[in-house]
Amino acid sequence: MTSPSPPPPPSPRPSLPLSPFLAPVEAVGVDVGATKIAAVRVTADGAVLARARCATPRRTADELVGAVAGLVARVRGERVTAVGVGLPGMVDAGTGALAFAPGLEFARAPLGALLADAVGLPVVTDNDANAAAWAEYRVGAGRGHDHLVLVTLGTGLGCGVVVAGRLLHGSHGFAAEASHLIVEPQGPLCECGNRGCWGVAASGAAVARLGRRAAAADPESPLARLIDRGSPDAGAAVTEAARAGDRQALEILGRVGTLTGIGLAALANLFDPAVVIVGGGAVTAGEPLIAPARASFARRLYAPDDRPPVPVLTARFANDAGAVGAALLAVDRSR
Repeated sequence: MTSPSPPPPPSPRPSLPLSPFLAPVEAVGVDVGATKIAAVRVTADGAVLARARCATPRRTADELVGAVAGLVARVRGERVTAVGVGLPGMVDAGTGALAFAPGLEFARAPLGALLADAVGLPVVTDNDANAAAWAEYRVGAGRGHDHLVLVTLGTGLGCGVVVAGRLLHGSHGFAAEASHLIVEPQGPLCECGNRGCWGVAASGAAVARLGRRAAAADPESPLARLIDRGSPDAGAAVTEAARAGDRQALEILGRVGTLTGIGLAALANLFDPAVVIVGGGAVTAGEPLIAPARASFARRLYAPDDRPPVPVLTARFANDAGAVGAALLAVDRSR
């Protein structure tokens, strides 16, 4: 009896094109600020491939949408699959609409839908500090930590919180509005009507305000000679003077750093993050601001000896944080 012949080898399968979901993905991220709009094109791992910027039109939603769409067109590439936009205010998590932004002159507007129509791509909108927090979580100082808090010290103070690998949005998208925590009850008046709000007492604008005040009180001081009173660069002058050892400048940064630490400790006590990250333009002041912030934070963190250390880190991203994070949000939500 003869054994049956073995079956013939299978014919080779024809090669199939790669799924578009496996192809390299890029996105455009846009950071809308009070004075300028910055746009970047990035890869899925956060590498910046192109960038553009323009002044922020603040009068109408249509003007703002036109400016953003123009920037997207300037940096857009063939592999761009989505656009993310960080907005300077309260963004409705369900609709992507801007609910409130103190730096813009128009009222609530459906910016998510308007921008999607204008650019012809899926658009994700979120608060700008949330976008910055996502950048630090995905590819920045918070990488590897599923629980983190980011605070940005710029013209104002922004905050984003990541819990279990997800941005904390709250019921409507308005969570983590930490700039209105009271850290100095007898402090300066905030536009909200309260005194001593964190965003007024300990932002980059606070450094500039205190620097101008010190210069006015002592016009012959080294700090005063660096400051053109009324100049938007007063904060940078304070930093420069501090690096040269100026006592007044060091005291200003120490005060702002101490108030920063008070707010950071409140957030750490609330959210139990693995790390706390400080970003924004004011962080360029370096240790004269960060060291007092860390010391103040350590004094006010609840039960520090009975919990793992909570390091206060400086952000990896500076001015690109909001735009890069918005792009990564667009990539991650479109998958």
